[in-house]
Amino acid sequence: NKCENMGNSDSSLPPDANNVLVHSFQLDADADFCSLPICCPGKQAMFHKPKNFSSHLSNFIPYQEGAKMIEDINKILLETAFPNRQCNPFFILCMLLSILSVGVALAESDTILSSMGFLMFGLFLPYVIYFGLIFYKKSKRKSRLHRFVRKWNETKHSGVFLSLGGGGTVRGVAYGSESGGTYDNFYMATWDPKSLLVRGYLHIFVKYQERANWCQQNGVPFIPPVPPHQQTMEQQLAQQGQVPAPPAGFQIPAGYALVPEHPQPPPELQVPAGYALVPQYPQPPPEFQIPAGYALVPESQDLPPSYNQASKM
Repeated sequence: NKCENMGNSDSSLPPDANNVLVHSFQLDADADFCSLPICCPGKQAMFHKPKNFSSHLSNFIPYQEGAKMIEDINKILLETAFPNRQCNPFFILCMLLSILSVGVALAESDTILSSMGFLMFGLFLPYVIYFGLIFYKKSKRKSRLHRFVRKWNETKHSGVFLSLGGGGTVRGVAYGSESGGTYDNFYMATWDPKSLLVRGYLHIFVKYQERANWCQQNGVPFIPPVPPHQQTMEQQLAQQGQVPAPPAGFQIPAGYALVPEHPQPPPELQVPAGYALVPQYPQPPPEFQIPAGYALVPESQDLPPSYNQASKM
């Protein structure tokens, strides 16, 4: 199944006009210099969550579902973080421990044989721990990301599936592509913090025929997937009125309604010169927590004054 193989390190998407790339989220591979695995990972490679989706992408993945998907992937990237800078505190700490062990071995050992044994043990143990941790984190990240992508693709039957890939050119050799690639290309991108040579992507593909069949079975209007470079300006813009959904269990106080935080006035409304529209409602009770992206306003509001009324004030 092509959906299940998407993003595997040993396979890439074969040329197939039935698979249409509708969007790619670029990886921000920049990571903090001062980071220690487990205890203080700092900022690691991540995908930035957009405030909204384009109108075309929203036809295939709702914003809330897509935002949760990006958050889950970022969590995996953070929990499997390992130092990928040449000079990082963890490597410097290993060097100091290695040098310190040499002094301890020479000062504490009575015989040359025991001194050499402790010297070799203390000299290489920090580096074994360092590279062993990198190998473990690298393997863990690969397996968890593969598992997440495979589970997402297997549980969705709407013809939409994910793929981790990337592409670029290193020393004149091309690797992967910006519209495909494999997990190995994605992994290479995590070592390029400024994305100068290789860029990683989270691809959103749509299987044309499978999507058409799903829409027909579920009574959903079929909208043909369009590649990013062929999308119109209208398709690339966010849907009007696209706002985050309120959190589950949020109770709206009596006399208030939940509306977007920055509503726009009707286009036909003409504001007189020298005046501005401002809210006329009181502040909500302090004990109520307003979800992000929303504001509480009274359900009943007086209409704004007419021009004649405003000019007499």
